[in-house]
Amino acid sequence: EVRMTQEQVISELSESGKPVRHSDLRLFSGLSRSDAASVVASWRGIPPERRRLALDRMIELSEDDVEMDFTGVFRACLRDADAGARERAARGLWDSDDRALVRPLIEMLLKDESRDARAAATVTLAKFAEMASEGRMSRRDGDRIRDALFSAIEREADDVETRRRAIEAVACFNSDRVKALIQDAYADSDARLKRSAIYAMGKSSDEVWMPAVLREMRNPDPAMRFEATAACGMLGDESAVPHLANMLEDQDREVQLAAVRALGAVGGGAARMALARAVRNGDDAIEEAAEEAIAELDFDEDPIGFRFQ
Repeated sequence: EVRMTQEQVISELSESGKPVRHSDLRLFSGLSRSDAASVVASWRGIPPERRRLALDRMIELSEDDVEMDFTGVFRACLRDADAGARERAARGLWDSDDRALVRPLIEMLLKDESRDARAAATVTLAKFAEMASEGRMSRRDGDRIRDALFSAIEREADDVETRRRAIEAVACFNSDRVKALIQDAYADSDARLKRSAIYAMGKSSDEVWMPAVLREMRNPDPAMRFEATAACGMLGDESAVPHLANMLEDQDREVQLAAVRALGAVGGGAARMALARAVRNGDDAIEEAAEEAIAELDFDEDPIGFRFQ
């Protein structure tokens, strides 16, 4: 098989009839910042829909293979002239913890004219917000992120997607102002904001929200039950284990899977017993998730012993 060069791949991307192959795009993994910038500069001749397609494929590749790192390309594409490419670039960076991304992502959140790009930037900023709330970033960067998220929430009254993503992202800075935002979103008539409020309750790690989360675990809407079940796992209160065990019997498979993950996150003897029952569920995905959750509990309880088995 003939190995293509980066120039040949870029030339093929310019031709609409040619397939965009995963194997060719691997050439753009692991590029330095300057190499990525020069590659992306030569992309400008590629039609926007082909650039979007290439970025979609890179996102798929990086999700399927941890060795694939397109951070350089995604970073350079944050300033692409095409809004669809900018949105994909921001989405592609969701797993990066490179602090140098904070400034361009904040700029995108506050200034990009594309709603989709702003929402994608917000989702990716959530990772950095979490790092800041855990003291893994400078105080100044943490303040910048929090202020940008507050500003987006106040400004984006007509853009529910960005607003709800910003509420989810800011939740980890659990303050009175954050609590008030979560409460307002929970009281909103828009179901999307309400679901984001439940997610934010879990993310805040504040047990004051436990009654609301338990109530929504009985909501007729499976999407709401899913968020409430996941939030219950994030809150980590062992008193919720019987409620989570009940969710293993939910009619919705995604809710059942969320319950398995939540039981693994909460841990303890009662959670382990519920997971042992889930291992005999009869559904392959749920059994596999339950086995993984039990293995993680084993490791958390005895990391040294686990290593030498």
